[in-house]
Amino acid sequence: MLLAILDVVRRRRLTWGFLFLFCSLSIYWMETAGDWAQHLIYSPAFAQHHLLEWLPVKTPNDPLFMPFAYAVYWGVHALLVLWLSQWVASKTGWSMLKSLLILAIPINYVWDFVVEGAATAMGWWTYDPGIGPVLQWPNGGQITLLWTIGLMCVWPNLIAYWAGKPPIRSLNHLERFCGLRRFTAPKETVAPGGSAAVGTTGPGRPVGVATAPRVLSKQQEFDDHLNYVVTIARWRFELLRLGAWFIGFQVSFVLLLVVPLLLMRILTGISSPYIP
Repeated sequence: MLLAILDVVRRRRLTWGFLFLFCSLSIYWMETAGDWAQHLIYSPAFAQHHLLEWLPVKTPNDPLFMPFAYAVYWGVHALLVLWLSQWVASKTGWSMLKSLLILAIPINYVWDFVVEGAATAMGWWTYDPGIGPVLQWPNGGQITLLWTIGLMCVWPNLIAYWAGKPPIRSLNHLERFCGLRRFTAPKETVAPGGSAAVGTTGPGRPVGVATAPRVLSKQQEFDDHLNYVVTIARWRFELLRLGAWFIGFQVSFVLLLVVPLLLMRILTGISSPYIP
C-alpha cells in the first residue's frame, strides 16, 4: 500500500494499484459481518482492533492485520485473473470476458485454498460449524468447500473485470458507469515519445525529420498512455474516479457478498457456540 501511495505522489495521478488496494481496504468494514454470517472465527492469539464494535453483528475477534491483508488478497486475485484471462484470450482468440468467465471458478478455488487452506490448517481462523460440506485439518481447523468459496467466484472476478487490467489506457467500466466519459475527449494521435514528422518537398531531401524525443516525467508518462484527455480540472477528475471506484466496490460487495451471506445465516438458522 505504501508503494502504491508513493507511486501516486510521483505521478500525481490515481493509479490502478492504489485505487484497487484502497477500495479493497475500504470494504473491510463489512467483512466482520460476513464472517459472522459464515461462522468464521479468528484466533484470539492475534493482536486485535476494536473499530467495528458498533456493528449489530460481527465475528468475536478482529485481527489487527486483517484490513491490510484484505486489500492484498483481493488485489493479488484481481491481477492473477486478469493476467491469466488476457493470456488465454491471446492464445484462443476468445474475448477477455469469455476467458475470465471460464477461468473464474478454477482460479478462485485454487487461490482460496492456497490462502484460506493454509490459514485454517495453521489455526489462524476456522469455520465452526460452517455451512455445507467442510474439510477438517488434523488440528481441528475447518474450511468450507462450497459455501462460501462458490459464492466468492462471483464478486471478485466481476470487480476485477470492471476495474480492467493495468496499465490504465481508457476509462474502465466503473468510471464509464458513473458518467466520467462526459469529462473527457478523444486524444489526437501523436508519434511515440512525442516526436512529430515534418514533411519536406525539396528533391533529394528526407521525407521527414523526427524531433528529439522528450524526457517524460512520471505524470507525463501516465497521461501519454491514456487514449483520452480530461476536459475539467484534473484534481476534480481524479476525485471523481476515486468516487466511482469507491461506490462500485461498496455497492457491489454488499449486494453480491454480504447480503447473500447474511440471508443464508438467517435462513439456515445454524447456530455456532463461538458466534451466537
